[in-house]
Amino acid sequence: MFSQNDYLSLQRQPSRFLAMTLLSFSFLALVALYRSSLPVMLALPLMLLVVGYVMWVWPRQISLRHAQSVTGLRFDGEGWHLLRRDGSESSAQLLSDTFVSALLTVVRLQEPGRWWSVSVILPADAATEDALRRLRLRLRFSRQRWVAAE
Repeated sequence: MFSQNDYLSLQRQPSRFLAMTLLSFSFLALVALYRSSLPVMLALPLMLLVVGYVMWVWPRQISLRHAQSVTGLRFDGEGWHLLRRDGSESSAQLLSDTFVSALLTVVRLQEPGRWWSVSVILPADAATEDALRRLRLRLRFSRQRWVAAE
Protein backbone atom coordinates (compact mmCIF):
# COMPACT_ATOMS: atom_id res chain seq x y z
CA MET A 1 0.00 0.00 0.00
CA PHE A 2 2.82 2.40 0.86
CA SER A 3 6.12 2.69 -0.94
CA GLN A 4 9.36 3.33 0.91
CA ASN A 5 9.45 6.82 -0.63
CA ASP A 6 6.25 7.96 1.05
CA TYR A 7 6.66 11.14 3.01
CA LEU A 8 4.50 12.26 5.91
CA SER A 9 4.85 15.53 7.77
CA LEU A 10 2.58 16.57 10.60
CA GLN A 11 2.77 19.92 12.40
CA ARG A 12 1.18 19.75 15.82
CA GLN A 13 -0.81 22.64 17.28
CA PRO A 14 -2.23 23.22 20.79
CA SER A 15 -5.42 21.28 21.40
CA ARG A 16 -8.45 22.75 23.19
CA PHE A 17 -9.93 19.30 23.65
CA LEU A 18 -6.80 18.03 25.40
CA ALA A 19 -6.66 21.16 27.57
CA MET A 20 -10.27 20.80 28.69
CA THR A 21 -9.80 17.09 29.37
CA LEU A 22 -6.71 17.68 31.52
CA LEU A 23 -8.35 20.50 33.47
CA SER A 24 -11.59 18.56 33.98
CA PHE A 25 -9.93 15.42 35.29
CA SER A 26 -7.54 17.42 37.46
CA PHE A 27 -10.46 19.33 38.95
CA LEU A 28 -12.29 16.06 39.64
CA ALA A 29 -9.17 14.65 41.30
CA LEU A 30 -8.88 17.72 43.53
CA VAL A 31 -12.56 17.54 44.48
CA ALA A 32 -12.24 13.82 45.24
CA LEU A 33 -9.25 14.46 47.48
CA TYR A 34 -11.04 17.32 49.23
CA ARG A 35 -14.18 15.26 49.84
CA SER A 36 -12.31 12.13 50.89
CA SER A 37 -11.86 11.08 54.46
CA LEU A 38 -8.10 11.23 54.16
CA PRO A 39 -6.29 13.20 56.84
CA VAL A 40 -5.37 16.75 55.79
CA MET A 41 -1.67 15.95 56.14
CA LEU A 42 -2.05 13.32 53.41
CA ALA A 43 -4.68 15.00 51.20
CA LEU A 44 -2.82 18.30 50.90
CA PRO A 45 0.42 16.81 49.47
CA LEU A 46 -1.65 14.73 47.06
CA MET A 47 -3.48 17.88 45.91
CA LEU A 48 -0.14 19.62 45.43
CA LEU A 49 1.02 16.60 43.42
CA VAL A 50 -2.01 16.91 41.10
CA VAL A 51 -1.42 20.66 40.62
CA GLY A 52 2.30 20.05 40.05
CA TYR A 53 1.52 17.41 37.42
CA VAL A 54 -0.77 19.82 35.56
CA MET A 55 1.92 22.49 35.67
CA TRP A 56 4.49 20.01 34.32
CA VAL A 57 2.26 18.62 31.53
CA TRP A 58 0.72 21.92 30.36
CA PRO A 59 3.77 23.40 28.56
CA ARG A 60 4.90 20.03 27.19
CA GLN A 61 1.65 18.54 25.83
CA ILE A 62 -1.03 21.26 25.84
CA SER A 63 0.42 24.69 24.97
CA LEU A 64 3.61 23.28 23.38
CA ARG A 65 5.68 26.17 24.82
CA HIS A 66 8.43 24.07 26.43
CA ALA A 67 11.68 23.85 24.45
CA GLN A 68 11.54 20.03 24.38
CA SER A 69 7.85 19.71 23.47
CA VAL A 70 7.19 17.75 20.28
CA THR A 71 5.71 20.09 17.68
CA GLY A 72 5.86 17.79 14.68
CA LEU A 73 6.32 14.30 13.32
CA ARG A 74 7.98 13.31 10.09
CA PHE A 75 8.15 9.97 8.34
CA ASP A 76 10.36 9.43 5.34
CA GLY A 77 12.67 6.78 3.88
CA GLU A 78 14.89 7.02 6.95
CA GLY A 79 12.05 6.32 9.42
CA TRP A 80 10.29 8.41 12.06
CA HIS A 81 11.59 11.77 13.28
CA LEU A 82 10.51 13.98 16.18
CA LEU A 83 10.53 17.73 15.58
CA ARG A 84 10.87 19.81 18.74
CA ARG A 85 10.04 23.43 19.53
CA ASP A 86 13.70 24.37 19.95
CA GLY A 87 14.33 23.38 16.33
CA SER A 88 16.04 20.07 17.05
CA GLU A 89 15.13 16.89 15.28
CA SER A 90 15.77 13.34 16.41
CA SER A 91 15.15 9.96 14.87
CA ALA A 92 12.88 7.53 16.68
CA GLN A 93 11.40 4.08 16.37
CA LEU A 94 7.66 3.54 16.46
CA LEU A 95 6.51 1.38 19.37
CA SER A 96 3.86 -1.30 19.09
CA ASP A 97 1.59 0.24 21.75
CA THR A 98 0.71 3.17 19.50
CA PHE A 99 -3.05 3.81 19.65
CA VAL A 100 -5.10 4.89 16.63
CA SER A 101 -8.78 5.87 16.53
CA ALA A 102 -10.86 8.52 14.80
CA LEU A 103 -10.96 10.87 17.81
CA LEU A 104 -7.58 10.21 19.41
CA THR A 105 -4.20 9.06 18.20
CA VAL A 106 -1.34 8.41 20.60
CA VAL A 107 1.95 7.91 18.80
CA ARG A 108 4.56 6.24 21.00
CA LEU A 109 8.15 6.58 19.89
CA GLN A 110 11.50 5.49 21.33
CA GLU A 111 14.51 7.69 20.74
CA PRO A 112 17.87 5.90 20.58
CA GLY A 113 19.88 6.26 23.77
CA ARG A 114 16.93 7.32 25.94
CA TRP A 115 15.29 5.20 28.60
CA TRP A 116 11.85 6.80 28.41
CA SER A 117 9.63 6.67 25.38
CA VAL A 118 7.92 9.75 23.98
CA SER A 119 4.13 9.92 23.71
CA VAL A 120 2.64 12.33 21.20
CA ILE A 121 -1.06 12.79 22.00
CA LEU A 122 -3.06 13.91 18.96
CA PRO A 123 -6.79 14.55 19.41
CA ALA A 124 -8.83 15.52 16.37
CA ASP A 125 -8.02 19.25 16.78
CA ALA A 126 -4.24 18.88 17.27
CA ALA A 127 -3.30 19.09 13.58
CA THR A 128 -4.85 19.58 10.17
CA GLU A 129 -7.50 17.07 9.20
CA ASP A 130 -5.57 15.84 6.17
CA ALA A 131 -2.33 15.34 8.08
CA LEU A 132 -4.08 13.39 10.84
CA ARG A 133 -5.89 11.24 8.28
CA ARG A 134 -2.61 10.42 6.52
CA LEU A 135 -0.95 9.62 9.85
CA ARG A 136 -3.78 7.31 10.89
CA LEU A 137 -3.64 5.52 7.54
CA ARG A 138 0.13 5.13 7.85
CA LEU A 139 -0.17 3.74 11.38
CA ARG A 140 -3.05 1.36 10.66
CA PHE A 141 -2.11 -0.12 7.31
CA SER A 142 1.65 -0.03 7.00
CA ARG A 143 2.99 -3.57 6.94
CA GLN A 144 6.41 -2.69 8.33
CA ARG A 145 5.42 0.08 10.69
CA TRP A 146 7.55 -1.13 13.63
CA VAL A 147 10.58 -2.23 11.64
CA ALA A 148 13.63 -0.03 12.23
CA ALA A 149 14.77 1.92 9.18
CA GLU A 150 18.03 0.83 7.57
